[in-house]
Amino acid sequence: MTDSRESGLQTGVSDSHLEQVEKAVIRAAAEAGNFVKSRFGGILEISQKGDRPGKDMVTDADKASQNLIAGVMKNSFPDHMLLGEEDPPDQDPEAADWLWIVDPIDGTTNFVNSSPIYAVSVAALFRGEPVAAAIWIPWPNEDGSLLMHARKGNGTWIGNKQVNVHTSSKSGEPIDGVLSAHPSWISRVFDVKKPLVGHFGEVRVSGSSCYELFLVANGTIQYAITGYAMAWDFAAATLLIKEAGGKVMVAGSSHVFQDFYGWTKGYTNDPNTYGNIRKWRGLLLSGAPATIDFIASNLKPKKES
Repeated sequence: MTDSRESGLQTGVSDSHLEQVEKAVIRAAAEAGNFVKSRFGGILEISQKGDRPGKDMVTDADKASQNLIAGVMKNSFPDHMLLGEEDPPDQDPEAADWLWIVDPIDGTTNFVNSSPIYAVSVAALFRGEPVAAAIWIPWPNEDGSLLMHARKGNGTWIGNKQVNVHTSSKSGEPIDGVLSAHPSWISRVFDVKKPLVGHFGEVRVSGSSCYELFLVANGTIQYAITGYAMAWDFAAATLLIKEAGGKVMVAGSSHVFQDFYGWTKGYTNDPNTYGNIRKWRGLLLSGAPATIDFIASNLKPKKES
């Protein structure tokens, strides 16, 4: 459900109304983040969503965080709909114009193992386009956390400070000594062209897509190749990165990177739209525009032998 062309979607939503949606999204992320922080390092009820031991874990804190976010949404905007990672419905409901895509704890494995690299992600989409978003992460400051937020056309902010993606080199080539992120398997799936070989930057793996992409928007990481992951891993981060002056591309099953504009293509208020977004998976490339263009031009899908 990606479109290689800019959607040009005119939401028909006033900025004052969008500001109210953003405030609700911020409140939901903040309340859920503070709740999750209160459970960190404590006793958790842990279960699995799949058949592989130790994989796809979910805790009672994940579910309670999602319920808390859903409560803020319903109290603020009763006509909005939640699409969260946890507790998927037995049958796909009809999608609504306003859809909140939520990851109540991204990096659950880190969280379970008392690693403070996790995040709470909340995005409000209007007919498939992220238009308001917030990501909360733990942080070693006086508050013990940071909350980054944005609404379309208004920049990306942490408190009263506007944030921007990392400044690229003139050529767009990743800068040695500056943090970056990509999966360890990248060279098995992509043909890495000569200009990029040995020039990926200082690669780190966090274990949380939302945390990682928060750092891209914040300028800490110069670029990230993140995934394959689900809509709730990306919905908030894509808006935060774009409003921070960054560029976002996505590769689907073809492994070809294209500009990413959300889930607007063919959006209708029916179960298929909801189901397609819930099942969607992609690989995200994000960072400063020149850096992303350089990487995309030097990272091509391998031809099948």
